[in-house]
Amino acid sequence: MHPVMKRGGLYWDRALLPPAVFAGRMKLLREAVAGAGHDAWLLYGDAQRYGAVAWASHFLPRTRGCALLVVPDRDPTLLASVGARDVPAAKTLTAVEDVRPFSRFADGAAALLRERGLESGRIGTAGFETRLGAIENDALRSTLPRARWEAIDDGLDELRAERDVASLDAIRRAAEVADDGLATAADLLRAGTTERRAEALLDRALRRGGAEDVRILVASGPRAGKGLRPADDRGLVPGDIVLLHVSVELQRHWAEAAQTYSIGPASDATWSLADIAGRAVGAMAAAARVGAAGRAVARAARSVLASDELARSALAYGLGHAICLDPEERPLVADGEERPIAEHEALALHVVLQVGGRGAIAGATVAAGERGASPFGTKRSSVIECASL
Repeated sequence: MHPVMKRGGLYWDRALLPPAVFAGRMKLLREAVAGAGHDAWLLYGDAQRYGAVAWASHFLPRTRGCALLVVPDRDPTLLASVGARDVPAAKTLTAVEDVRPFSRFADGAAALLRERGLESGRIGTAGFETRLGAIENDALRSTLPRARWEAIDDGLDELRAERDVASLDAIRRAAEVADDGLATAADLLRAGTTERRAEALLDRALRRGGAEDVRILVASGPRAGKGLRPADDRGLVPGDIVLLHVSVELQRHWAEAAQTYSIGPASDATWSLADIAGRAVGAMAAAARVGAAGRAVARAARSVLASDELARSALAYGLGHAICLDPEERPLVADGEERPIAEHEALALHVVLQVGGRGAIAGATVAAGERGASPFGTKRSSVIECASL
């Protein structure tokens, strides 16, 4: 589902995420670099997972990758896979003043590190093992053979886990757009249209709401009891059940939502299954208290999913995860997850039930609190019945 190129409203909403937010985060980063005894940190991200770079700079790459060099006593530098003529446009998206283009990452990063006198430095790296390709990784290390490279992904994750109100506000905006999209889908899903047409119109509505990226999964008719997938040209007919899951990115922040629809009146069996999915999501939200471990939230869902068949179906898709600048972050909502929920944490919760040839889905992005989580957006019926004509 990862797109080749970002397309959508790429801009910086300074009222939502003011420059002072990134100045504070950069201060924390500089202190962390010095505290680790490193000369610099080099953070890498790509168009699929750019959270580490965006957290400190608000930048995301439209294509390929980007990197941020952080030195304790100097202003940061952003490397972006853009042409030289695109640098002025790239600078409108980021709080970093020094933005430089690169065509080959290893060459651009090596030149920057030499310029900073860091060719023999101790460099902390993030994203190198998971996002940067092996060829580029090896090329950079061989170009600067005297540099000492040390992965700092875990330490950076701990730093980013201290959520702030600004991120929560941005996630709330993304969740509102996703929620509005599900309401719009009620008018788009009707007999005679196709999954692909409905998806295209929904994508347009989400983009008009400010989305920078959109991911949509659907299952309709007989597929509703089998599995979610990208839309195709299957035509909707009266009596179809449609499961819809949307992920929306707005101002670099992600949110998710999911809903069960019926083309015409839904059967009692569908209402019952959708009600179980909704109650399981509600139970997880109630358990999502600040300081609680992800496994405790998962346990709340399993208390509602009484049968082994229901539990197997839901666990096949997972029950949820933290969500912020990457579409999936820790803590996970899963058995064995010990990481606690942080203050100002947002969680994407979902339950997919596909049993006996029937299907239902429920899902929402919620804000964790001291007494449980509160959902963004409005509460919806467990099944939305659409016009059959």
